[in-house]
Amino acid sequence: MDRIRIMASLFILATFTISVAFAADSEKDSGMNCDMFNIEEILDESTLDIKTLEDWHTDKPTGTTRQKLIEINVAEWWPGQDYRIPVRMIVPLEGKAKGFHITGGSPYEALMKDSKPNAFQAKLLANGVGIVRTVVKVFNQIPGKQGLEQEMGQLFLKDLNPRYTTVWIWSMTLMRAVTAAYAETDHFEKGKVAGSGGSKNGISPATALINDERFTATCSNRAFAYYSPTRRFDKEEMDNVRAANKAFFEAVKAGNVDLNKQRARWYQANMVGSKRSLHELALKAGRSWDEIHHLADCILSRLCVTENWDRLTERGVDMLFQPGTHDYVAFDILWGARNHPQLPVYYEPSGGHRQTPHSAAAKNNQNLNAFLWNHFFGGEPLLQPPKSNYTISKDKLSVSVSFNEGPQPKSGRIWWIYDRAPAGSAPFLHEQIPADQWMEMEYDAKTGVWTAAIPLKEGFSRIDFFSNHGREVNGYKQYLSCPYTRVELSPSQH
Repeated sequence: MDRIRIMASLFILATFTISVAFAADSEKDSGMNCDMFNIEEILDESTLDIKTLEDWHTDKPTGTTRQKLIEINVAEWWPGQDYRIPVRMIVPLEGKAKGFHITGGSPYEALMKDSKPNAFQAKLLANGVGIVRTVVKVFNQIPGKQGLEQEMGQLFLKDLNPRYTTVWIWSMTLMRAVTAAYAETDHFEKGKVAGSGGSKNGISPATALINDERFTATCSNRAFAYYSPTRRFDKEEMDNVRAANKAFFEAVKAGNVDLNKQRARWYQANMVGSKRSLHELALKAGRSWDEIHHLADCILSRLCVTENWDRLTERGVDMLFQPGTHDYVAFDILWGARNHPQLPVYYEPSGGHRQTPHSAAAKNNQNLNAFLWNHFFGGEPLLQPPKSNYTISKDKLSVSVSFNEGPQPKSGRIWWIYDRAPAGSAPFLHEQIPADQWMEMEYDAKTGVWTAAIPLKEGFSRIDFFSNHGREVNGYKQYLSCPYTRVELSPSQH
């Protein structure tokens, strides 16, 4: 299982480094352009080559839905290599579904059996919204796909084509599943299409949202949204990350940091600046920083929602990102909050891939249900991104958070952490928010402002804070965060 997790992590890293690290020459030498996805290929029903595994039938577990299981050809990924994947479509017992919720998070084996909708899915179906489930997993978890990652990597290095990356095939899987569902005209009619999931299943619907206008929403967990300097391999940022990694593992070796070998290997495989990352291999192979930056501009701008903000806003799409504060994929939360505070975000305190959330994190988070219900049916509006301010007075940091637009939350809770390491580094992932560094915020009904006074400890040069706020929306508990903020402390304050 650990090997699978590590391989999955490397595939995710490869997606965002291999495209960047090697493909600059391909644009110069082979005429490759930066348009990763061809909409004509995505929409072409004739190339789906559909194989019906189970035709439309009333599901056996509940008898309340109609379901069909098919296998589709996502693409001829490379000459002679079709990428076939199962898709299960679920509609109400009577009538057509108008639009649907789609995810690739289903285990392959579970997808082969009739699906028993959970309580929320049953409500979607009862109100005419369908469900489409497919498989977006690392290849070793999909029967018949073992070994594809090696072939993919070899072909990429040979042809320098971003088509031969995991993010391409994962996102194409969702987009082609939409094409397959809409080909079932007796059971689906055009409507909203909302994707959701975590990690690769958070990245792929966000990428699909950018590149396929049939998608109207994404709720993405532990997935990146920003094209930050660290993500574009800015040399100064990377130098800081490497220095932090070096100091951290020297402290581990000296016995000053308690870290078991398994966790150490996981950090070394997944941290920013890992020697195993393909952009590091690219530098060793003689590629220049200019080449890496050029391709980052070319490719990653097609994968980050904030780089496409104006176009997505014009389309009226809905987005929610839930990165966690200690994640190796969605690590650029500080830069993102400073530069794109308009993106709705919920930070899970100390959360992330293979992390244990803070003990004071919300236990009743129903963000996905609240988000999907509002997207498909409207009703009560969701919380909108708030603004925060702070002042420092001697040994106290006073924070205020206000929701100037839309509804007001009913709760507020704030967390803080001192002297945090560079984004994505090993100590960034390792050093959790201390158990006692949180508090309930107070609400002033007259001003509509949430406030907290954080007592400052001595001996630190900066402090990061964020707050989470909740309310019940259409029967579901929604939480939203204020922008993640860093405050530099003067010598007199530490």
